[in-house]
Amino acid sequence: RASYGLQGNIDKNTSPYLLGNYRITSILPGGSEHMIDIASAPNEKLRWEKTHSVNAGIDFSIANQAVNLSIDYYYRKGVDLIGLQMLPLETGFTSTNINWASMTNEGIELAISTRNITTKNFSWYTNFNFSYNNNKVLKETIREDSTTPSREGYPARALFVLKTAGLDDDGYILFENKKGEKVTLKELYRLEDPGWGFPMATTDITPEEERTLYTYKGNQDSPYTGGFINTFNYKNWELAVNLIFNFGGYVKTQPSYSITEFDRGKNANRDILNRWTPSNTETNFPALLSQDYRSDEYYWYFSRPEIYNNLDIWAKRLSYMRLQSLRLGYRVPELFVKKLGLSAASLSVEGRNLFVVGASYRNHLDPESMDNPYAAPVPKSVTFSLNLSF
Repeated sequence: RASYGLQGNIDKNTSPYLLGNYRITSILPGGSEHMIDIASAPNEKLRWEKTHSVNAGIDFSIANQAVNLSIDYYYRKGVDLIGLQMLPLETGFTSTNINWASMTNEGIELAISTRNITTKNFSWYTNFNFSYNNNKVLKETIREDSTTPSREGYPARALFVLKTAGLDDDGYILFENKKGEKVTLKELYRLEDPGWGFPMATTDITPEEERTLYTYKGNQDSPYTGGFINTFNYKNWELAVNLIFNFGGYVKTQPSYSITEFDRGKNANRDILNRWTPSNTETNFPALLSQDYRSDEYYWYFSRPEIYNNLDIWAKRLSYMRLQSLRLGYRVPELFVKKLGLSAASLSVEGRNLFVVGASYRNHLDPESMDNPYAAPVPKSVTFSLNLSF
């Protein structure tokens, strides 16, 4: 099998016209003025976002269809995608969204079904599926004042982190710079105290230079996904086991606690119990900071919370296997069913999301909800069913 396609998409958030928001305000006392705040520049060359798709696959079966295999390869390239583009200031705008960005998706999909055992009273069937996707942003522009790197050359959901190197003797975070040296936050950002008499810090690092402090950690979309289903039949009984897996991804969790704003009345993850203290120095969780000591670092963490949020210690590997469902069913024998005046009857019990085995989700309820502490975890459930046909 082979195919080629071209698909178009309209971005409804952009317009070829000058867009503005009408409002009434008061500039001078006792009067009101009608105003239009310009929201976006006109785009006379607005056009379709386009995706070129190439697909190739092969299907075959052997041993009288006891083994069936399907392999698909795909390559999709998006062009003329709506993306940010910086503009000369004399245009009256700093940036606008136009058709120019580009991104690719390339991968394989594999499906295998097997008839493992078939006898008079017993049968065993297996279905396995696996997929791999490599996503890459080819062209992208970020704002000049952005302090995090561009995704160009990386996945659309690339995760960039500040690389840490443990804690110092005060429990403060150490960083690894581009030379591989261990440095403090003050040294990394070249912080200076302006001498204004209260906690304050300044830096001469530009946004462009700050972007180089970040390191690519991984893709927040797991590139490897799949499932594994086994179905067993013995006489009137049926047992189905469904496992799913995700491997190779990363997730950025919310910090377990704040090192600059914390008191006993605040709720926090249990990680705070393992933070650095003079009696607990063998840990990777930093100490609570005081504005009276190393105040420049305290102020920088307080005024720039994204620095603390982007530490690599909060990036967790998103690799797990979940028992999606376990179902046991029984089909009532036909002779007994007819005595009840029925045409068919069956009963079953099914458990869903009974357990998950994964990496790095300690002190979190579920690996799929690690990135949002307010999200409900995937619930466990047990369902009993009785089906009667008349």
